[in-house]
Amino acid sequence: MISKDNGTTWSAPKELVAGDRGGRGPVKNKLIVLSNGTWLAPASNELKGVWNAFVDRSEDSGQTWKSTPFLTFNRDSIPGEGVIQPTLWESSPGKVHMLLRSSAGVICRSDSEDYGKTWSPVYKTNLPNPNSGIDLTRLDNGILVLVYNRDGKNWGNRRPVSIALSNDNGKTWPVIKDIETGQQGDEFSYPAIIHYDDTVALTYTWKRQRIAFWKAKIL
Repeated sequence: MISKDNGTTWSAPKELVAGDRGGRGPVKNKLIVLSNGTWLAPASNELKGVWNAFVDRSEDSGQTWKSTPFLTFNRDSIPGEGVIQPTLWESSPGKVHMLLRSSAGVICRSDSEDYGKTWSPVYKTNLPNPNSGIDLTRLDNGILVLVYNRDGKNWGNRRPVSIALSNDNGKTWPVIKDIETGQQGDEFSYPAIIHYDDTVALTYTWKRQRIAFWKAKIL
């Protein structure tokens, strides 16, 4: 749907990619606009328990979209379903990166050198994750802010929900803060995060009952 009056009225809905039945465009996480104007949407496919990630690209402000091939990865190293729900950032012109939810007990990563047209094989990071949703935003000063669950067991606890900071383009994540810890059995999941100036704002599902909102300045 398209609005030309700041969201007061909207056009009739239409399929992002006509006839598609596989999941196209932003799958959970937000698209980003690259330095050359390309729109990049993180996408993934869940078909019969086999998960794959890819990226949808638009060079005409969302009028048409072209998907990349599925990202490649070693299914012996990343056992189980695979990888889904990427979150994206551009570190410098043309250099784009993603973190991915995976079934390996850790967050995984892939990198592109050509504005998201091609991607490196997926590899593991040292960030634990229980196969739950993640999201990330890159501040104007280059600091990455990741929101995620940090249990390292596949299908483990979706608590606490935490943020981690990186000032070296995601190589290390030395600052971690728990936003909400809860008790055994609680679930805080499917986060989404944006930033404005030096402030981050995020939401997450609260025990599958409500949506929680949190914001803070990142100094």
